[in-house]
Amino acid sequence: MLYLIGGSPRGGKTILSRKLSKALNVPYVSTDNLRLVVLPYFKGKDKDKNFPFIKMFDSAAIDKFFQLYTGQEMLKADLREARSIWPGMESFIEHLLVCKMDYIIEGIHLLPNFVKKYKGNENVNIAFLTKIDEEKIYKGLLQHKNNSDWLMDNTKNKETILLAAKSLYDYGKFFLKETEKYGFKCFNTEDNFLDKIQKASDYLRN
Repeated sequence: MLYLIGGSPRGGKTILSRKLSKALNVPYVSTDNLRLVVLPYFKGKDKDKNFPFIKMFDSAAIDKFFQLYTGQEMLKADLREARSIWPGMESFIEHLLVCKMDYIIEGIHLLPNFVKKYKGNENVNIAFLTKIDEEKIYKGLLQHKNNSDWLMDNTKNKETILLAAKSLYDYGKFFLKETEKYGFKCFNTEDNFLDKIQKASDYLRN
């Protein structure tokens, strides 16, 4: 069985994947890692065009990043990168299906429009996670206590965190709209987070 978990950043995709992996003894991989596999095959201007975040994002200058780019611009960049790596991801998924291998793949790059071809496939279970309330997203970021965090490890500026929440809201709206369009189950994890993660886990396992 393949488990495909998509959705907006900070929705809980990695936490859900780890939970499923431990419960089912099934390996998982993030599309962020698959992105790194595909990246070397793009050169020069072609790389800049297909992977705009390379020039946009610098974790050492996270405050400047959120001042320079809106949530819509970040989303557009992620969608561009998703289109760039999808052929590789699709080949990987098809290989896993042919070989009848159990696997979990999670990441923002698993767009509803891409994975719709697997809807109804008895060997593929799909779910999405998102958050759509800007204020709750902001409070959640402030309370986040992960030991490895690309945002909170690099800024304590509340204005930056507020801008991040606004950006995540844009992602949330996108995934909510797209999952409704293609008829996928989407879990809103902004309230009762762990309970929603459990419900998503149960949904994928049934």
